[in-house]
Amino acid sequence: MDFDQRTSENGVFKILGENKDFAPNVSQGKGNYDYLMFADIDYRNQDVIDEVIRWGIWFVKELNLDGLRLDALKHINASFIGPFLRTVRLEADKQLYCVGEYWEQDDNTLQTYLDEVHDQLALFDVALHHNFHQASQQGAGYDLARIYYNTLLDRNALNVATFVDNHDSQPGQAFSTWITDWFKPLAYALILLRKDGYPCLFFGDYYGLSGENAKPGMQDMLDPLLYARKAHAYGEQVDYFDDSHVIGWVRLGDATHEKSGLAVVMSNDQPASKHMCMGDLKANTTWRDVTGRRQDQVTLDEHGWADFPCEGGSVSVWVQA
Repeated sequence: MDFDQRTSENGVFKILGENKDFAPNVSQGKGNYDYLMFADIDYRNQDVIDEVIRWGIWFVKELNLDGLRLDALKHINASFIGPFLRTVRLEADKQLYCVGEYWEQDDNTLQTYLDEVHDQLALFDVALHHNFHQASQQGAGYDLARIYYNTLLDRNALNVATFVDNHDSQPGQAFSTWITDWFKPLAYALILLRKDGYPCLFFGDYYGLSGENAKPGMQDMLDPLLYARKAHAYGEQVDYFDDSHVIGWVRLGDATHEKSGLAVVMSNDQPASKHMCMGDLKANTTWRDVTGRRQDQVTLDEHGWADFPCEGGSVSVWVQA
């Protein structure tokens, strides 16, 4: 309850009694964030624990699920989540990939939560999203070489789901931190074309948003990046994060995927290029930009080196022609 009719007092009121304190192991936002949206489930009550686990097992089996997204984890007693997932996986006989939404910008808080649940799930990298937002707002004033600093991806790549925007960050929402259009291609390249993290594509970015804060879809921009991920983003990754305005990386490809490998270069300032190497096996080959931003082609030298260009405030993704 959050309103006392008798005294006209606003507040968050709790029931007095044994084991009726707010739960431990939740976010310390507002002092204790156990309370949310008129619902406070008691995960220290054995009947509640048993019933939610029983429901989880039925839910996964009945719908033959391969994974779960757990919402609003900062409001749920962390000591319940680990046993819940372990029991459901065991009883349903599934590996069950799970990702949790813990909306917190501080990467230390996110890592602490993963430690508490013993890496039973991945978390969305909210810290990386906020880096993207700052980069999109600051333009050339942002140091691109530090885009992964203080992110969950930088410290726990195996237990992180990366995203650019989502339903919470879109315009009109309480956590609105919408990445501006010019930086969207750069941000998606930074999650789709690298080896670490499990990237998540936002419906609103692909198909558009309707309503008061309508936004057009960006399918034409995203499809080439999705193609590049599927067909070319394989093999060893080598980073060229040696400039505050122009960064790049290469994926050297593998023997399984024909013509795999790619070179990515992006700038938040003027048109630029990055001198990068695709290795001796790619020597003297010709490369094209799948984004269509650059119509020219690049030919590697006898050792696989070349200058890969991009437009200002843009990203180019080069693949073997």
